[in-house]
This record gives sequence, C-alpha cells and structure tokens, in this order.
Amino acid sequence: GISKAASHKVGCVNDLPEGLVTTEHFFQVPLDYGNPKGETIEVFCRELRLQKNRDTEDLPALVFLQGGPGFPAGRPVSANSGWMKRALEEYRVFLLDQRGTGRSTAVTHETLAALPSPQAQAEHAGKMRADNIVRDCETIRRTVVGPDTKWAVLGQSFGGFCLLTYLSMAPEGLQYGLFTGGLAPVGDGCTADKVYRKTYLRAAQRSNRFYDRYPQHVDTVRHITSLLDRNPPDLPSGGKLTARRFLQVGLMLGSGSGLESMHYLLENPWKVGAEKTQLSYEFLCKVEACSAFEVSPLYAIAHEAIYCSGPGQASHWSAQRILQEFPLFDIKQTLHTPGQRVMLMGEHCFSWMFDGDYPALASLKEASDLLATRSDWPRLYDLEQLRKCTVPCAAAVYVDDMFVEIDLSLATAETIGSAPGGLPPKVWVTNEYQHSGLRDDGYRIVDKLLGMVRGTVNIPS
Repeated sequence: GISKAASHKVGCVNDLPEGLVTTEHFFQVPLDYGNPKGETIEVFCRELRLQKNRDTEDLPALVFLQGGPGFPAGRPVSANSGWMKRALEEYRVFLLDQRGTGRSTAVTHETLAALPSPQAQAEHAGKMRADNIVRDCETIRRTVVGPDTKWAVLGQSFGGFCLLTYLSMAPEGLQYGLFTGGLAPVGDGCTADKVYRKTYLRAAQRSNRFYDRYPQHVDTVRHITSLLDRNPPDLPSGGKLTARRFLQVGLMLGSGSGLESMHYLLENPWKVGAEKTQLSYEFLCKVEACSAFEVSPLYAIAHEAIYCSGPGQASHWSAQRILQEFPLFDIKQTLHTPGQRVMLMGEHCFSWMFDGDYPALASLKEASDLLATRSDWPRLYDLEQLRKCTVPCAAAVYVDDMFVEIDLSLATAETIGSAPGGLPPKVWVTNEYQHSGLRDDGYRIVDKLLGMVRGTVNIPS
C-alpha cells in the first residue's frame, strides 16, 4: 500500500545566489509499508523555487529521481544552469534524497554493521528499492503538493527505473514522465544476465575508444595492472589497490568527459624517483576518489537487486558469472599476451568487493551473499499496467550508453502504452551524449523532452 499521510516537518528556508530559494522537508515514513505501524525512517526532500515564484501557491511540481542506486540528489548552488534552470522556469522542483541516502535515514556500512545479523542487514537493504522509493514519493506528493494534484517526474538512470515502477504502481500521481538514460528491462524475474551481456560489450567498446584516442595508455594500463597483479600497494585510506579494483575506474568512461578524465588520471601515475616501479601517493588518492562503493554501500550491495522483479529468480552475482563469457576481460590472459589491451570495467559489482579490496564493505559480506541469492523479491513492474499507460512520457535514449543498453530500452519503450487506448512514450534516440547527458546538456534535454510530451517538439518525426 501507499501511505496517504506522514509526519511532515519543514526545516530551513534559504536564499541562494541568482534568485534560488530552497526549503527543506522531512517526512517520517514506514521502513516497511506492509507494516505501517512498525519502524519508521526519515526521508528528506529539498524544494527549489525561483525567488519570483516564492509565494505562488499553484506552481506545478516536478520531482527529480537521481541515478544510483544509493546516491542522494545533487546539491544546487544556483538556478542559472543545466536542467534545473529549465525546470524552474515553470515548476517548483523537489530533489529527493531517496531512502537510505543523503539526509534521509542513512544506510552506510556502519549503520548496517550495527544491525544484529547479516539477515537483518540484507532485509534492511532490501527495503531500499524502487517500489518503496515510489511509495515515499506518493507520500510526499500527497502531503506537500496535494492528494489531487499530479506532478511531473524526471528520472535519470536508476531514477528512470523508479519512474517505470511509478507508472506501474501509482500512475494517477503523474502529470508527465521524463526519462534520461533510464528505461530498464521490465520482464518478470531477474534481467541482470541480459543486461550484463550487453554492458560488457559496451565497456569493451568504450575501453577501445579510449585507447584509440590515447594510444600511449595501452602500455600505461598494462604496466599498472601488471604491477598491481604482482604486488598490490596499500591505499591511503586502508586496504590494497588490487588489479581488479583498479580496473573499476573504467566506470568514469561512461560520462561525456570520461575519456579525458581517464587520460588525466593516467598521465602521471608514478612515484618520483621510483622508475615506474611504484605508484605515487597522489595517484593512489585519485584512484580511491574514483570509487563511491564504501561511502554509498547500497550501490554495491543492492545493485543487482534493481534488476529483480517478482519472485522466482535470484541474481546469483550475475556480473561475476557473466564475466566468464568474456575472456577479453581476463587480466592474467591479457597480460600474458604482449600488447593486448586491458579492458576496463563498467557498472559491474562483484562478490570479491566484499573480500577486503574495499575494507569498509568487508562487514557486509554475508549480507551481500544473502541478497545475491534472494529469489522472493516483490515485483517492481506491472506489465499490464505499463501497457495500459496513459501518462504522457518522453525518453532520451543514448545510442552509446555504457550502462543502460539501447536495445533493452527500446524494447521497454515499445511495451509502454501498447494496449488499445494506451499512450506510447515519445522516444528521442541520439548519439550526441553519453549516459551523463543530463549533467552535460541538461537545459536542452529537458526542454526537448517537455516539448515532446506537449507536442510542440516533433520527435519522433
């Protein structure tokens, strides 16, 4: 069920530069909506308005659902750029710290470790999925916007996955649905295997694109990987930089500036005077900063669970299993072949991440295995409801997206609104952007998506 009322408290109201007003909202909601009188958690949402709209009571609302899972919404500094600038021209914007993130009741390795057992840790982390995020959204909408007033949803990446769940569970709350790199596969069971079979190919393509642009780094990455494979050094914050952990820096290749970011990371990795036998302290710090797994453990521990919809199938460490189908990623085999390019990883999580490579995750090892073997997941998507969808939706689908595969996205788009009387989404397929399109050119993308749902932008033509 979806809660119709919640404890709501307004926090600080602040005036930011360039006419932006922010208001803090705090809500007490059930940890488990199936047990509304049980434990509660706090969910935080930041409302943004332009100064000129500060007291406008009938201003329509838009909620932003962040990518992840496990990351809070961004922290705005002004109203003068990006997607927020476009949205604020006509909406009050709500930035939701999805349950377990940011200023909502936190899920960290410390809070999970404080629970009495691995079973309790896994059960708690399992309550942080899209179905409960949607229930939280409906609680907030009913409380702050009004029970009879719809709002628009902008879903980036995992936020788009949540929007699909919203369309399945509570479409009556939605004015528009806007997707940016966020159309997930919506079949029953666990779809992780089909996702990773696609995204390993994307990671290899993006790795090769990087090496084609910066051929000097074929040797750089081989040299670093070989060194780490033989003798992983201590990291400044604890643990060791293993070769397999190092290759996870490939996650950055999925952004529009990712090739350049990788180049600048790799252009000077060596300790002065060590003749390329030791990595510098600065480099080790930078590699640590590339990863958010320990700060945001939900991303690692519950990542594959976002692909599990309905009972019957577990993920069984899908990324780790499917990797065996791609010998191109085999580190030792690659290093044994002179000149062969070392493939960098993408958005893939592995059981070994809880074995000590990331020290803060070690206490969650048993819980991570329980989540990976869990098969009684609640359903995230209602295919019948999606086919009957009448909510106007528009989606930006990125041809070269490293994390959300275009073929699977288009199959989902063909499902939505496909029944008689349904309203199919309007889809903008483009190779202008990587997965980070909303961050890189947000004003244009949101302006185009709004035009598409309103019929003022002729896409598809």
